[in-house]
Order: sequence, then structure tokens, then C-alpha cells
Amino acid sequence: MWIERLNAQRHNVSSSVSLAVVAVIWLLTQSLAVAPHGALQEPMELSLVMPERTPTVAALAPPMPQPKLNTTPPEKLTSKPTSTPEAKPSVTATSPTATAATAEPVKSEAPKLAQPAVALPVSPAPIAEPIKPPPAPSSASIESGYVATVRAQLNANKRYPTGREASLQRPSGKAVVWFVLNRNGTLSDAGIEDSSNSIILDNAALSTVRRTPYASWPEGSWPGQAQHKFTVTLDFVPVN
Repeated sequence: MWIERLNAQRHNVSSSVSLAVVAVIWLLTQSLAVAPHGALQEPMELSLVMPERTPTVAALAPPMPQPKLNTTPPEKLTSKPTSTPEAKPSVTATSPTATAATAEPVKSEAPKLAQPAVALPVSPAPIAEPIKPPPAPSSASIESGYVATVRAQLNANKRYPTGREASLQRPSGKAVVWFVLNRNGTLSDAGIEDSSNSIILDNAALSTVRRTPYASWPEGSWPGQAQHKFTVTLDFVPVN
């Protein structure tokens, strides 16, 4: 833009100079017409001195950019491809009304977002259940086990009576004996609950109960009791 302004200033200067030359020529013509014929006129030296134009601040400053006016009609304007190596695409300018009427709405495709990977549920590893201790035996089972032990001890210590009378009579039968034990296993009392119909066998049964050692009661047996009464059946058979 500043080049165009400089060219315009030069054009104005040349026009002023041309007008000045025309004015000088016109003055010379008038002076020749007024002078008498035949009179010699001294040659006049005319010199045209061009005044030097001092560049102003406005001339030195770069020209301000001015918007280009579009002088083309609102119809279609097609730019011709130039001879540059790279061919520029043709630009077509259409009127705003035609553009609004013919332009179709452009569907803006939203960028497809990558779906996040879905993590498959992982089944938790089976948790090993702690080994449960065996249930504590009930008091009834503890008591029955103790009674069975006592009976086994009595049968192991049972002896068939000896003596002349037993050898002559050779009695046989079952005697039911009751006896009371303390918690520490000591014998408190004993007796015949059901006789064997033989005094020899009943005395042998009581002797077996009294000489047998007993273990202490196990924990949890007969709670709240200091003594407990037991019964045992002893079967006597003569030895051949």
C-alpha cells in the first residue's frame, strides 16, 4: 500500500511540473503576440528548476494498510490458475443470499471416542476355610467313657473265689455291686445291689471292687457333684 501512495505522490508532482511548463509556454506566446513585428527579441533562457520535495513524516512512515474493495459483481468470480509451479485451487465467491439458500447443513461428525476396555470380573480365589476343631464331647459321652473304663478295670481284676468251700460248691452266678467314688477316684463306699444267691460270689464281688484302683473323673463329667454312685455286674464262672 505504501508503494501505491508513493506512486500517487510522484504522479501529482509530474502533473504540477507539466502545468508549470504549459503556463510558461502560454506566457511566452502572449509576450510574442504583444511585441511589434520585426522587433528583435533577445533570446530568453528559460530554466525549469524542479523544487526538491522534502520528504515529510507522512511520506517516510510506512503506509497504513487499507482494506481492498471488492469490485467484482456478486455473481461468481472464478480465479484463473496462475503459471506458478503449484496450481492453486479456484476460489468461487458467491453472494450471501445464494450461499445461505444453497448451502446444506454440514453434519459435524463427533470424533469417536475409544471405548474403555471393560475389565472382566475376576472370580476371587476360594478362601480356605479354617479347620474347625472337633466339637468338644458332651458330658454324657465323657461320663459313659469313664464308666466303661471302670467296668473294664473291674473285670480285669475279678478273681474266682478260692478255698475248700468254693472248691466243693463250685458256685456260679452274677453279682450286681454298687460303689461310690469321689472326684479324685478314691472309693467312698460299696455294697451288693443284687445278690448272686451265693455268699461266696457276693464277697468275691465286693473284694474285687475294693481292691481295684480308679482314675480321677475327667473334666466335664458329673458337674457339681463331689461323689457319684456306680453299679457293675460281675459274672463268676468256676474254673475247670
